[in-house]
Parts: sequence; C-alpha cells; structure tokens
Amino acid sequence: MGIPLSRRQWVFDVGLALLAAAASVEQLVVPNNDGYFGGPMWLNVTVAMLRTLPLAVRRVWPVEVAVVVFGADILASLVVPHTSTFWGTVLPMAVAVYTAARWSRTRWSLLVPPLAAIAFLVYPLHMPTFGRWDDIIFPLIVMWAAFSAGYAINRLLQQRHDLKEALRQLAEQREAHSRHIVLEERTRIAREMHDVLAHGVTVMVVQAGAARMELDETATAARESLLAVEAAGRQVIGELRRTLSLLRLGDDFRPSGEPSPGLADLPDLVASMRTAGLTVDLQLPERAEVDPGRELAVYRVVQEALTNSLRHAGRTHVTVRVRVDPHLEVEISDSGPRHGRDRRSALGSGHGLIGMKERVMMYGGRLLAEPRGPGFVVHAAFPPGEGPR
Repeated sequence: MGIPLSRRQWVFDVGLALLAAAASVEQLVVPNNDGYFGGPMWLNVTVAMLRTLPLAVRRVWPVEVAVVVFGADILASLVVPHTSTFWGTVLPMAVAVYTAARWSRTRWSLLVPPLAAIAFLVYPLHMPTFGRWDDIIFPLIVMWAAFSAGYAINRLLQQRHDLKEALRQLAEQREAHSRHIVLEERTRIAREMHDVLAHGVTVMVVQAGAARMELDETATAARESLLAVEAAGRQVIGELRRTLSLLRLGDDFRPSGEPSPGLADLPDLVASMRTAGLTVDLQLPERAEVDPGRELAVYRVVQEALTNSLRHAGRTHVTVRVRVDPHLEVEISDSGPRHGRDRRSALGSGHGLIGMKERVMMYGGRLLAEPRGPGFVVHAAFPPGEGPR
C-alpha cells in the first residue's frame, strides 16, 4: 500500500483517471487511425474503463492498480479481439508502470514490467495486424522508460530520506556526546572547586580555633560562637566531600590534596609549552588579588588554549595576556600555522571549547573563541564577584 494522500493529490489522480477514460472513449467513438480496432464496443469500453479508472487510486495501491490495468488487457487479448490505442491503452499503462515503480514500498513492483511485456506479446493472438516487431518494441520501450523513471525517483527520494534520518541521528549523537562532555567538565570543575573551597573553609576553621584559644576565660559567649564556627566549618567540609562523591566519574576518585593551580603557576605552564615547541609571550600583572576559583578558571582556559594552538597551528607564536584591572581578563592569541595550513578546524571537536565556556560561565563571564587573520584568539572576561554562580 502507498502513502496517505493529500487533498490535492486525490484531486489530481481522480482527474487524471477521468481524463484518460474520456480520451479512451473518444478514440473508440470517433473514427481515427491512432490504434488497432476490433471487437464489440461494449467490450472495448469495459476494457478501457478497467485500464483508466483504477488510476484514481494509483498511489494508494500502486502494484494492485497495475495488476488490474494489465490483467484486464491480458485476459481480453487471450479470449477475443479488442481495440488498442495510444491514449486509451499505452498511456494509461505507462502511468500504471511509473506509479508502481515510484510509489510502491515493496519488491512486488518488479512484477509489473513482465506483466507489461506479456500484455503486448499476447495482444496479436486475435489481432494479427499488430504483429510487426515495431508494434511491440515501441510500447515496450515506453513501459521501460516509465518504469526506469519511477524507480530512479523512488531510489533518489529514499536515499534523501535515509540521509535526513542519518543526519538526525548524528545530531542526536552529537548532542548526547556534548552533554556527556559538559558533565565530565563539570565533574572536573567540581573536583577542583572542592580543593579551593575545602582549603578556604579549613583556613577559616583553623583561624577560628586559634582565636578561641586566645580568648579570655570570661568571654564565654565569644568562645561559644567560635566553637559554632569551627563545627559548622567541619560540617561544610564533610558535606563538600559527600556531595562531590556523587559527581565522580569513576570509583578511583580521590581528592588530590594538592593546591589548585592559579596565576602564579602560569609561568611553569608556559615553560612546559615552550619545551613542546610553542613560542609563548606571557604578560602577567605584578600584583593580582584574585580569588582562587577565578585563578583556577584562568589557568585552565590558558592551558586549553595553548594546547589547541600547539595541536592545530604547530610551532607557532602565542601571546598570553592577563589583566586584573578593572576586572579579570585573559586573552590567548596565536599567529597561525607557519606553513599555511587551514586553521578552520581550530575548534576541533569542540570539547575544549565546551570546558572553557563552562568555567567562564560559572562566574557569569563571557568567552570569545574565533579566528583572527591567519591565527586564532581566545578571550575570557570575568565580572567582579565573590564566587561561582
């Protein structure tokens, strides 16, 4: 069975069937030389209607309609002589053949060409005037052309549908993969923020304990307040560890226990990238008062940008500028490949860019990553604030 039809398609097919039926009757009634005439009028009209009227539902039952069209003609040819004309016979048959090849979703459409060949091969049994070779070859060529056109269009549209489906699945896979990358990066950020926050809270707890020890024994209320601060701090550290354990990527997760990298670690990072082949100019402010979370974000952005420059531009020149006034900004720009390689793939799979965006957006900042001339630039700006959002 074919596809559901729109109103416009129904109107077209019904109109086509009625027009073909009218043309068939006209050629039977009006004397002409376009065809081979024989048999009683009632039989010719009946066979003509069976050839043409089923075309009204040709796209609903494409193979079935072709079987009716050719079956009626074959049965009549086997029994009695009957009239065959171009408009009343060849054209409706060609439409039926084309429809079977174009709209059928099964391999049964491959049976239609043999039916067409049988119809024209048995017609001379009672109509000997049709027996010349060109009488048979011409309609068979028309049937072959109609079937080839329908089959080619069917295959092209099927390939188009398959391609759209493949693209849809690919988009879904890319979206799922991007979500996975975001989750991985957020988990990594959570691990690093654990160190930052745990360090800060630990310092608060230690300072509160030291202050409590310095208090006079009569300062009972102040001592109790500091004890509450210490208890709350220890509770926060425990909750941080338990919460982070829910985000771990594997069972081998352990807090690093090492201080998180920051602006002071950028020279060591740059030195390692110089060893790998990059020429890096680092511009750092002499004094910078930045919270550890933002320092960590800047460090990771610079690390990822330098890695991308080395991967996509090779041994190129890179400039890293960090500013803290009026607000924290970092810009990493390279001069592009030395040998004219195409730099349009600088973003690669986009995983690094996703990670950088996640870190910058966590503080309400903005990230720009785009080609600039032959090179590439990454710019991140962090608004003033006290912590991640």
